[in-house]
Amino acid sequence: MAGTEKEKKKENTIKTEAKMPFLEHFSELRKRIFYIFIALVVCMGFSWHLSYKAINIIETPLENPTYITYFSGYAKKVIKKKIPSLYYTFGLNKTPKKFTKHILHYSKPLEPFFMQVKVSLILGFMIALPFILFQIWQFIKPGLEKKERMYLLPFLIFGTLFFGSGVIFMVFYIWPAVINFSLSYQSPNLSPLINLTHYINFALRLGLIFGIIFELPLVSALFSLAGILKSGFLKKYRKYALILSLIIAAFHADIVTMFFIAIPLYSMYEISIIISSLIWKFKKKPS
Repeated sequence: MAGTEKEKKKENTIKTEAKMPFLEHFSELRKRIFYIFIALVVCMGFSWHLSYKAINIIETPLENPTYITYFSGYAKKVIKKKIPSLYYTFGLNKTPKKFTKHILHYSKPLEPFFMQVKVSLILGFMIALPFILFQIWQFIKPGLEKKERMYLLPFLIFGTLFFGSGVIFMVFYIWPAVINFSLSYQSPNLSPLINLTHYINFALRLGLIFGIIFELPLVSALFSLAGILKSGFLKKYRKYALILSLIIAAFHADIVTMFFIAIPLYSMYEISIIISSLIWKFKKKPS
C-alpha cells in the first residue's frame, strides 16, 4: 500500500510539472495578447486624425497634376530637341489636355465614415506593428538559441522598416502613375465617376502588395545567414521568378498596373540575389 501511495505521489508530481510550463506559457501568451490589444486600441484611436491626412494623400492624384505630368512634359522637350522626326511622327506636338480636378463619389449611407474607420484601423496597425513584433519577440525569445535570437531580432526590426518603405514607395511613386494612366482615358464622351470605396480599397491593396514585395531581400538575407538559401539557387530560377512576377501582377487586371507591380517585384528578386551572394562571400572568408 505504501508503495502504491508513493507511486501515485510521483505521478501527481510529474503531471503537475508537465502542466506548469503549459500554464506558464498560456499566461505569458495571454499577457502578450492583452498588451497587443491595448496598443492596437490606442494606436487606432490616435490614427483617426491621421486618417484624414492619409486619405488626402491618396486623393492627391485626383486633385493635382502628378510627377508623371511634369516628367512627360520634360521628355517631350528632350525628344523634340534630339529626335524631331519622332516628335512629330507620334503627335507629341499636340497640345496636352488640361488637368481636370476629380472628386470621389459614394452611393451608400455612411460609406465615407466606414472607409475612414477602415483606413484608421490599418494605420493603427502599422503604427503598432513595431510594438506587436516586440511582444511576439518577447514571447518566443525564451525558446530560441543565442544564434537564432541574433538573427530574428534584426529581422523583426528591419522587417517593419522595409514594409513601411514599400508602402511609402507605392503611395508617392506608383499610385500617382497608376491614377494618371487611368485618367488619361477620359474624353468628351468618357468621364470617370470614381467610387470612394473602390478607390481606397485599391490603394490599400497596392500598399499591402508593395510592403510585402520590399520584404523579399530581407527574407533572402535571413535564409542566407541561416545557410538555407544560396545565390546559385536564386540565379538558377531567374526566368521562373520573372514569369511568377508577371503572373502575380496579372491579377490586377489592367496592363499598366501589372507593369508597375511586376518590375519592382522582379527587381527585389535581383536585389535578393546580390544580397545572398554578398552574405555567402562574407561567410566564406577566413575568420
